[in-house]
Amino acid sequence: MAEALVSAIIQQLANVIADNAKQEWRLVTGVDRQVQKLQRNFEAIQCLLEDAEERQFEEKSVERWLSRLKEVAYDMEDVVDEWKTAVLKLEIDGVESIYVKKKVCSFLSCFACCRQVVRRHDIAAKIKEINEELDVIAQEKDRYELARRERRQPRRLESTSFVDVSTIHGRDEVKNKIVSTLLGGNDIQTISIVGMGGIGKTALAQLIFHDDKVRAHFQNVIWVCVSDFFDPNKIALAILGGLDQNAVTNLQNPISLQLILTKISEKIRSAKFLLVLDDVWTDRDEDWVPLKATFQTGTSGSKILVTTRKKSVARVMESSDFDLEQLSDEVCWSIIKQLAFRGKNDALCKNLEEGVGREIAEKCDGLPLVAKTLGKIRPCLLYCAIFPKDFVFRPAKLIKHWIAHGYLSYNNDSGMEEEMVGLEYFNYLASRSFFQDFKKDSNGDILECKMHDIVHDFVQYLTNEEIVEVEVNSSEDVELNLSSKKAHHLRVTIASSGQFPVSINGIEKLRSLLIIGAADEQSITWRAWQAFFQRAKCLRVLEFNLCLGIYISLGREIIPEEIEKLIHLRCLDLSSFIGLKKLPDGMCELYNLQYLNISGCDELEKLPEGIGKLVNLRSLDTSGCGSLYYPKGIGKLTSLRELTRVIARVDGNNTKEFSVGDLENLDLLRGSVDVDLRGDVINVEELKRAKLHNKIHLQQINFRSRLLESDFDAAIQASNPLPNLKMRVLPETTYLTSSE
Repeated sequence: MAEALVSAIIQQLANVIADNAKQEWRLVTGVDRQVQKLQRNFEAIQCLLEDAEERQFEEKSVERWLSRLKEVAYDMEDVVDEWKTAVLKLEIDGVESIYVKKKVCSFLSCFACCRQVVRRHDIAAKIKEINEELDVIAQEKDRYELARRERRQPRRLESTSFVDVSTIHGRDEVKNKIVSTLLGGNDIQTISIVGMGGIGKTALAQLIFHDDKVRAHFQNVIWVCVSDFFDPNKIALAILGGLDQNAVTNLQNPISLQLILTKISEKIRSAKFLLVLDDVWTDRDEDWVPLKATFQTGTSGSKILVTTRKKSVARVMESSDFDLEQLSDEVCWSIIKQLAFRGKNDALCKNLEEGVGREIAEKCDGLPLVAKTLGKIRPCLLYCAIFPKDFVFRPAKLIKHWIAHGYLSYNNDSGMEEEMVGLEYFNYLASRSFFQDFKKDSNGDILECKMHDIVHDFVQYLTNEEIVEVEVNSSEDVELNLSSKKAHHLRVTIASSGQFPVSINGIEKLRSLLIIGAADEQSITWRAWQAFFQRAKCLRVLEFNLCLGIYISLGREIIPEEIEKLIHLRCLDLSSFIGLKKLPDGMCELYNLQYLNISGCDELEKLPEGIGKLVNLRSLDTSGCGSLYYPKGIGKLTSLRELTRVIARVDGNNTKEFSVGDLENLDLLRGSVDVDLRGDVINVEELKRAKLHNKIHLQQINFRSRLLESDFDAAIQASNPLPNLKMRVLPETTYLTSSE
């Protein structure tokens, strides 16, 4: 996690330097140099972190050094975020609160200017203090003789033929059987290794590929990673490159599949070959026909070895199958000992084996990839330790948390939405057996899943200081003290007889708070709210209803204004609050807020007038909020990707209420939007103002109105929507299910 954190900090510092050069609102003199020095120090440490994160389990001194570095990195991230927030605040409301140049400079405007100068000096002082601490940490790194390693960008991994033989366990018998089959007979034969994800198919194929007898028997051995996107030209080029790289270099564009296959046929006629096709998913016979026909022109005794999860692939390839069985607990434990606990003393290894180690090995379910990958867990995976065991994950919600914490390697210039990058991360983990018990939609996309027990045990083991879980089972006023822990993420489980603690000490650096209630209804006192908001100022994620179906009693009609102190907050879930009628104006000061969920707050009467200040808001979920008042400012939320529901005037452009034309600039909306229309007539010009032809990402709009569907026909056509935008007109009380 330290490596990802430092990488994010370096990028943020680079942005600060660039932005500070352009902005009129600058840090105090000399801080530019301090920021550049910070960047250099972090960069000098960055390339050593992979080695440090491995050695921390063996050497306590490295563990302590890494822990100090992480704390400094977290502090720096907060300071950078504070600086960016201050600049953003000036951009949003600076004209009104500070730069009143066209009016007489009032006492209030001068006071605001002075306050901004004080804030700049405060930020500058924090940067200087962090720099001094980082200087010491950077100097200390040399004493640990950490090895430099090349940084790797997260991407979809492509298998290669190379393997460390010493890391493969429990496959000697099946390996010998497959090798024997490959070396026997004069037919051009296909052999498939079939098994579930993570069971070790690729590792076994790599072992066979490098076997001395196999190498001596075949004149040509070629390795091709096929993966789930089937591109016959790419596969054919990879095969030709494995036979003769010069043959690929000499090809001239355009390169047809026929030309490549002809070249392959010429190469395999005179020499016996072994072709390994790793990770094959495509089971359509027509996809393989040209390649299979080409293989049959090869020298007698040539063989093709396929690895796949799907029996149907083996049938299409007309192959002999070897079903890979799960490993024994003994073998799984040997993998864990080798990779996770190497270098520890014998006594510690013995304690691990007698304690949690054996239990974990049993939970591997014979999957070597699970055991091996534990040493390379990404921050996204580690974060999952904050959720309880057997928790039902919903990818969309989990990805929002990842984005809120900045865990994704995201490039603004890539043209790819951050949520889609997060989905790639999630699918990568799911395909490697870290999640299980999938519930999918009709398109095969994962809606729900659970985490594999072995993974949950290990992420808890690796994050036992940063991610903390406490249980409250008393209905009396409870005070918690986390000062002795280095908690950055906290899960509070409230028993059926308990209530949220009135005070929690040691949460000044807390970044996540998730609450789980055991009863159907939980209560949080006003005093507890205020105390928490005043202390936990570094929060990124705040979720009061982790387990759906729980209702939370606030005791008052409005949340405390102190919530405005949570300037770093990105993800806020206030769903299913009982008695909540109003959101405080202070919420509009949360300029970094990206995700706001107030669904199920059926007594909520209005959204704050200043909601348009939340310029970074990407998702607003107000489903199940009844007759909620939507102010005009909703139309300023130009970063919105998800808007579940909105109530809009359709009879004209209302000066205060949200009108249908205020959708005009919300061009990033995706998925489906429910629009409850108010008004007795349809103003065609107002509907045109919505500029539905610019909503290129939106798939469906469900209009609900007391007006007849026939009244909408001409107006909808006049609004010039895109042909692929599905528009439905429904009675006012009708709501669609997600499958419709």
